[in-house]
Amino acid sequence: MGSSINQLRRVLSCSFIASLSVFMGCEPSYAPRRTIDLRPQILEVSNHHGGTRHCTLVHEGIWYQSLGPELEILSGKDGMQITSHEIEPFGQVGPISDMCIADGDLWVVYAGDRVVRFSLDNPRRPRTLEQWKVEDLGLYPIEISLAGGDIWISGRDGTTAMSQLGTLRLSNLGRVGQVVENSNGLFATAGRRIHRLDDGDYAGAATHLLPLPADFGIDGASIFVLQATEGASFGLMGPDLRELDSKTILGTVRSVRALDDRIFVVGDHQMSGWKVDPSGVLIDPVFVKIKGARDLDLLRENYYAVGGTFGRAVFRMNADANGEADEFISVERAPGRLEKAITDGQRILAGSDEGNWLYTIGGKCELSDKTLNATTGPRTSVTMSWGQAKIDSDRQGVTIELSSGEIMNWSPRGQGLVYTLEISENRLWIGFDEGIHVMEFKEDKVCDLGNIILEGPVAWLFRPRVGDNIGYVSAYGGIGSAEVVPDPDADEGLVRRVRPEDAVKAEREMRKSAGLPPMEQDR
Repeated sequence: MGSSINQLRRVLSCSFIASLSVFMGCEPSYAPRRTIDLRPQILEVSNHHGGTRHCTLVHEGIWYQSLGPELEILSGKDGMQITSHEIEPFGQVGPISDMCIADGDLWVVYAGDRVVRFSLDNPRRPRTLEQWKVEDLGLYPIEISLAGGDIWISGRDGTTAMSQLGTLRLSNLGRVGQVVENSNGLFATAGRRIHRLDDGDYAGAATHLLPLPADFGIDGASIFVLQATEGASFGLMGPDLRELDSKTILGTVRSVRALDDRIFVVGDHQMSGWKVDPSGVLIDPVFVKIKGARDLDLLRENYYAVGGTFGRAVFRMNADANGEADEFISVERAPGRLEKAITDGQRILAGSDEGNWLYTIGGKCELSDKTLNATTGPRTSVTMSWGQAKIDSDRQGVTIELSSGEIMNWSPRGQGLVYTLEISENRLWIGFDEGIHVMEFKEDKVCDLGNIILEGPVAWLFRPRVGDNIGYVSAYGGIGSAEVVPDPDADEGLVRRVRPEDAVKAEREMRKSAGLPPMEQDR
């Protein structure tokens, strides 16, 4: 009996001591861990809103609408979105600049990047068939046209036929426009002049040329635009490229379309349309007030699909049983034209006379009734721990003076322009007319970390008060944020959690196993 009591006392005593050790902080604990992450860093778009809708095309009851590099597939009845398609993740391909239907397929031009052919076997779900990049085409593509029984791709450095890919015409004239055919041959515009494709000879004056459909009853006629600084002449030319009739358009002509029985001209503040009499004279004009339209197509009788910097909408021209005349319905707004921007370190307010948008950096973007009377001046010089960067006076590049005294330069492709600079995590961010470029100092040298392709110019880069992501505002490419993150597709063996005292040894082993350069203290 006494033995049992003594044993119970020993058990209770041990329990008391164990409990006491808990309250006295003597409970066994785990040491903190340190994460070693050797994955390569990549530049990534965190989120994005808006962009310019340049191209509108309706085919067999389906509305195909561009939105930056995205292709929206919409119902031709009510404008509701069916689906959307991206050929590459956002930021890795240029914006859609032109589209057409040829041989029953949808052909799409991604500006300065590639041409893609989509199958329309299922019109609601276009399927990629083929694609041709800059190196295949021999030029930076911008426009597509059908002429002479061929498909022509035009852009910077000339034009080429898909049947003779890489054989350039008018390659010494800079940017070349669409190709048209008449009884005298094939022609295209370059600058303000029309040139014959065969020999490059001058044939007339125009900045844009496209064929007048045969339905209008004037054989071999062409529609022309001659753009100037404050306005443009628009009208018709005969087969000899002599003017038949013309009208004056204020501002910039964004597109011209022959639809139903009218020729429509789309400008920044107005769409206008004319019928054509048998002699080629423009008659019976109609005018539609709208800010930010870029293109339109006929959805069905009396209804038109319209896209632009304002967003997209359906336009009803004449009154019918569904509503009044001159009315926009099924309107979908988006930030597309952003000429001013300010920030409070958490949000960005950006916009133009088409509307202002309030964007929470890294979050949502909403149409705002806030006024925007001022704008933030772009940063033209910044200082990192490894050097100083400054935009050149002609804006064609950035000069970087390293701490070592070495001078280096960076310039956009194709004589592009630089607009703004910013720094985050000791990295240099550059906003230019085709997107964002990021540089860092690593392993004793300046390295290009990555690019984001945007329809620019990217005129503002804002670093928030909290976080390392950068908010960007592009004049025609929308608004969003980007950040540098570890590559999620990298080898999992490049990430390990270890005790702090084991970190140096573990990192040495990981670097050696992965074939990476040694640690800085080991060099």
